[in-house]
Amino acid sequence: MPQMPVAIFVGGTSGIGRGMAEAFAHYLNGSAHIIIIGRNQAAANEIISSFPKPTESSTEPTASDGPIFLHEFVSSDFSLISNVHKTAKSLLNRLQRIDYLVLTPGVSLFARRKETKEGLDEKMALSYYSRWTFIHDLLPLLRKSEIRGGAKVYSVLSAGRGDLESVDTDDLDLKKKHTIQRCRLAVSTYNDLMMQKLAKQDPQIGFSHAFPGLVRSPMLTSSMWYYLFYPFLTFFAQTPEAVGKIQISTCMASPPGFNRYGEMGESLKYTPADELIVERLWNHTLQVTESLREE
Repeated sequence: MPQMPVAIFVGGTSGIGRGMAEAFAHYLNGSAHIIIIGRNQAAANEIISSFPKPTESSTEPTASDGPIFLHEFVSSDFSLISNVHKTAKSLLNRLQRIDYLVLTPGVSLFARRKETKEGLDEKMALSYYSRWTFIHDLLPLLRKSEIRGGAKVYSVLSAGRGDLESVDTDDLDLKKKHTIQRCRLAVSTYNDLMMQKLAKQDPQIGFSHAFPGLVRSPMLTSSMWYYLFYPFLTFFAQTPEAVGKIQISTCMASPPGFNRYGEMGESLKYTPADELIVERLWNHTLQVTESLREE
């Protein structure tokens, strides 16, 4: 009997992450080890209880096969990089491999700068630094995946919305000059550069950056802009459930290497960035995130 796939959904208690986790569970009829990571235990319990629960007769395991499914929640605040390191260390100690790693944590990119106690802007911590850290720390498990086409790493943010020309290598964390626009462009571009480097380093793994389009997620509906433009947004924005189905299908079909996808799962063109810029960002990120690792 094939081993059940191991899938991790960071930010999976609401919005797109929740939609992707639910779609994944239903696609496999629950026959997977699904780990939802977030801060809302009650929401996680509700989601996990809605997952299909396969029966022994439907999967025909033998007594030696072990559990036929496992759905669990891990509580962690990914706005703090030290928490990301701790969560990754815990998973490294108890998992044998990871097949799917989906990253959707975030806050509104239109919010003003708000520093965490670690000195990073909260938006950048959730949309870039935490994602980089988690992928980097979990590479040993991703390399052990045996699914066809290799492990899939899928970062949902804003593929195709960055600007390489906006990257300031002397102010990569935007502490010198932070604006909403600079931050929005930075995290989008950084996700591209991150995936470009990772795909070169581990070409057998699929590293994807996706743009989900306009989604009626809590991030949008809690914004004042949602109520100001309610008729427009209601008409054009998709539900997290609909987006989740599109994005998880795209994720599961993604090939090895660096991929970028649009809101309907279409492939987006990408011109590789200069290696010097990629290495500057990589070394900066490594220094920042390692300084926040608690032994």
